[in-house]
Amino acid sequence: MFVIFIFSTLLPYIGISSNTALMIQLILIFCVCIFVIYLSVNYSLTFSKTSVPVISGISLSQAKDTSNHSSNHSFRYELPEITSLLSPLSGREAGIINILSQIGELTGCTRCSVYELQGTVKIAKRKYFWVKNGADVRKDVLHNSLMKSFPWIFSSINSKKSVYMKDILTAKEAISDLKLLQTQVNNSLIAIPMIDDGDVFGFITVEDSQMTGSLEEEPYDLIFLSEILRLAVVQKQFIDDLSLFKNLVNRSNDYIIVVDRNSSKVLDVNETLCTQIEYSRTEFMAMEPDLLMDTVGNFWNGAFFETCGSHYLDVDSSFRTKTGKRIPVEINVTFIEHDDSQYVLAVARNITERKERDLILQKTRDRVELALNGADLGMWDWDVVTDELVFNSRWAEMLGYQAASLPPNFKTIVEMIHEQEKERVISVLRGIRQSSPSFEEEFRVTTRNNESKWLLVRGKATEFDDEGKASRLTGTAMDITQRKLSEDHLKQYADKLQRSNEMKELFTDILRHDLLNPAGNIKGFTELLLEIENNEQKRSMLERIQKNDDKLIDMIDTAAKFAKLESQDELEFSIMDLGILLRNVTESLRPMTESRKMNTVIRFSGTYRSAVNTIVEEVFANFFTNAVKYSYENTSIFIDIFDDGGMWKVAVTDQGEGISDADKPYVFDRFKRVTKKGVKGTGLGLAIVKRIAELHSGDVGVENNPDGKGSRFWISLKKA
Repeated sequence: MFVIFIFSTLLPYIGISSNTALMIQLILIFCVCIFVIYLSVNYSLTFSKTSVPVISGISLSQAKDTSNHSSNHSFRYELPEITSLLSPLSGREAGIINILSQIGELTGCTRCSVYELQGTVKIAKRKYFWVKNGADVRKDVLHNSLMKSFPWIFSSINSKKSVYMKDILTAKEAISDLKLLQTQVNNSLIAIPMIDDGDVFGFITVEDSQMTGSLEEEPYDLIFLSEILRLAVVQKQFIDDLSLFKNLVNRSNDYIIVVDRNSSKVLDVNETLCTQIEYSRTEFMAMEPDLLMDTVGNFWNGAFFETCGSHYLDVDSSFRTKTGKRIPVEINVTFIEHDDSQYVLAVARNITERKERDLILQKTRDRVELALNGADLGMWDWDVVTDELVFNSRWAEMLGYQAASLPPNFKTIVEMIHEQEKERVISVLRGIRQSSPSFEEEFRVTTRNNESKWLLVRGKATEFDDEGKASRLTGTAMDITQRKLSEDHLKQYADKLQRSNEMKELFTDILRHDLLNPAGNIKGFTELLLEIENNEQKRSMLERIQKNDDKLIDMIDTAAKFAKLESQDELEFSIMDLGILLRNVTESLRPMTESRKMNTVIRFSGTYRSAVNTIVEEVFANFFTNAVKYSYENTSIFIDIFDDGGMWKVAVTDQGEGISDADKPYVFDRFKRVTKKGVKGTGLGLAIVKRIAELHSGDVGVENNPDGKGSRFWISLKKA
């Protein structure tokens, strides 16, 4: 062993890679172990016929049972044959299959398999197998089987006993095992447990062997072969685990490096570090201490060990790449002593993204602070359990303090709350639960300078105790004293406005009743006098009185109607046909058009359903009468209904002078008349039209006649 150790340690220095050197070391050690096993087995067979051989933890309990059948134990294989078995061992699957094939040929079986027991329920998984040429391998009842499927066989294997077909045939408990086996095995079965560190981790099966009888009598050959196979499986598993570990280390996102503390030489690095730092593993291994310290720092320095002990964490270090770029890292260092040597394991993590996030977070904090200052907001955080209060300077300023002089507890704030609001505020805070964690309250405080201020405090519970009560609250505060003063002024103004509206309604009632009644009386008496008066001069005076009285009545009626609409917020609607309403209006106003020899052209047909109030007829009548008033004699008035998406657009087009673009925006304002030219009116008609449209959630407008001279007035109403 000493010679092997010396030879293996020299391998890396003669140009052989570390992985190949490791493989050679394992094979050499394995060969020595097999040779020792061979000597020990021969020794035990020669000098102890009655003893029970034990090889690497495998109990040859079956040997006890067979010792009575034969007193002369011979060993079948000589050293050259054992050497031929060892030759394919390499820790690879092909080597294990090769051993299985030799076992199969030596035992004359049809199939030789290796199973691993996996999981807590111990499922048998076939890992490797060899079959004789021409044998049927489609069926394998042991593969993927549970222990309960073969209770007697698995119980024996777990007890570290080898299983033979003769035992299965004679055991009453093995009836269910036998039924399943007979679907696959013709003559014989041998199952030998594989043991590692005292635990059964699998078993080897030999099916339909031509030497079953002799093997049952003298099982040492088969057990020896199975031990070789067990060692090969364990070796492969070890190499697989080692390879997996190496692969995981190389694929790790972290940088991993091992340094000899005494020589300051790199013993190993992972691929991630090599890729990021741009040095190969060979370059790292050959790196001089000065360059190494410039690249990854001096984390193995003895001063760190003396100060921090066997472990320490550096949260703000950096590595330098081959091109000179610095990578910020957080490095976790472990000092290790082994075989009188001192090593240092460093696991570093690239924290470039964290640094960038920290920078973004700091900028965000700065922006939040600026926003809070710009919005004139105080910020606070209250630990309910400890009564600790954290706040910014604006919160302290609102209460008349400097930030350093305001006591950092909520009790001080409670004492400053106005007595009329204190109980309400405390009740709100106590009532906060997880189902409703947010709150918003306005209350008065008396500042340190005895000033009375109104505060708007918003907050949210961010932590709760086991009973669901808030244990931490965070929020903002705003000084709303000026807003409260403005609200008071606004309330006073609203009261005055309400009184003004009441006066307007009173005036409207006076218009409707107290003024309209005398005007109506004047109209009645004037009409009577005109019937009995024959004097032309007097009749002329009476007609003048009648005309002015009609004007007064119209003015009172229009003003009252507009005042009523202004005071209304909504109307009752019914589904009506706009076409019928338009025809009714034009029919009622036919005498007016006939007196001016004008023609009414209706350019629509069909049904136009809309949810409207009958007051909409006032709009149609206004458009129509204005068209008659402001158009020339012997012209036409055109009435259309257009489909405008979700609206009906009712339009009345005349052939009058038209309206200039400068005047169009003002025609629907009250008391605005674009042209008078002998036309009488109050200037409220189109204002009434606009208000009716608003109550219908519609719109009104005026545009030039698209077919020539004149104007087109329109209103849009929702479809039903």
